[in-house]
Parts: sequence; C-alpha cells; structure tokens
Amino acid sequence: MSFTSSHLVKTIRKSPAVLRQKFSKDKIKRLSHGDPLFKVHYLGVEKIYSLQVDQTHEVVTQLLSASQGKTQEKDHALVVRPRYLEVKEIASGRQITKTYLHDIACCTADPSIPNVFLYICKHRGQLQCRVFICNKAEKAKAITACLAKSFERAFSDWKGAYGEQEAIPEEDEEEETTTQQRRETRKLQGRGTRDGTSTEDEDGEHCQSLDTSDEEDERSEEH
Repeated sequence: MSFTSSHLVKTIRKSPAVLRQKFSKDKIKRLSHGDPLFKVHYLGVEKIYSLQVDQTHEVVTQLLSASQGKTQEKDHALVVRPRYLEVKEIASGRQITKTYLHDIACCTADPSIPNVFLYICKHRGQLQCRVFICNKAEKAKAITACLAKSFERAFSDWKGAYGEQEAIPEEDEEEETTTQQRRETRKLQGRGTRDGTSTEDEDGEHCQSLDTSDEEDERSEEH
C-alpha cells in the first residue's frame, strides 16, 4: 500500500503539468531578482489627455474589447523595482516596457472593473495609460499598495540624499543677476552725468557730457 502511494506521488511529481508549473515558478523567481513580482496580463497602452477617471475607463473598455478577439493571451510579469516599474513576458523573459517611478503620475484599480490595474505615466511629453488585467481584484489592490510603498521609499531616499534645502532655480538666479547688473549700470550713469563724463547706457550708446563750461570759455576768447 505504501509502495503504491509512493509510486503515485512520484508519478504526479513527474507529470508534465507539475513540471510546467515548477518551471514557471523558477522562471518567475529569476525574473524578479528578489523584487516584488505580480503575474498579470498586459492589455496595452493608450494616449490620454487628462487624469480624469472617465477617460481612463474609456481606455480600459477599449483595450478589453480589443483583447477579446485574441485566442492566446501571454502571461506577463509586473516587477516593482526600487527605481522603476518593469513589464516582462514570462515565457521569453523579454522586456516589454520600463517606466521610472518619477514619470508615473498615478496608479489605481479601475473603479468599475476591480480586477483591472492601471497607471498613468509621462512619456516624451505625452500622458499614457497602461492597463493590466489580474485574475482577482485583490491582486490589483495589492499592486497599487506595493507601488505606493515604492513611491514613499523613493521619496524618502531622495529626501535623505538632497536634504530639505530648496535650491534656487537657474532662471531665478539669472534674473537676479541681470537685475543687479542693471542697477549697477544706472548708478554709473548717474555718476557720469553729475561729473560731466561720458558713460554707456544699457544699449551700449555713449551719453554726451553735460559740462559745457570749457566750450563757452573758448568761444569767448576767440571773440
């Protein structure tokens, strides 16, 4: 009896279905490299023009309708890295997309379709909505929570590296320098006018001297 049970267990372990499942788990571990990984189906990406929920819902509906005509759906791995979000094909390990955390505007589970996760990111000056379908609503919420923690961790690291001091923007520094130069030029113009000397204005043109006493003396001597 025990021999039969042991033989049955060995047969099940060597079955193709179990071997495929074990191979899939090993491959997922290699893709994650210790980072949080979620098995999802990547529906695609569409351009949007605002962060309104109505517009994202239209994108989700459109991508879901387009995916219904496809016979085979590939499994994807959504990996949350410390600095970016990565999507890979589980079968081939090929990277499909990579989005840095600072380019992500928001992420959420779709309110009307709870098992759909999406995030909005900035790509080449354009907003994009990337949509993923999960096997259950809890996974979509878990991805949202995990990504939120990554945002907090990345912000904490940035704050620790740069501190709380706010640097003056380059434009403000240039404007302040230009204003100071103009004040100095005006001061020089005022001194030159009082002393009767020649100075330059802001346009580089010479200002004529107002002291004409020497010219009047010369004219009187000639007469």
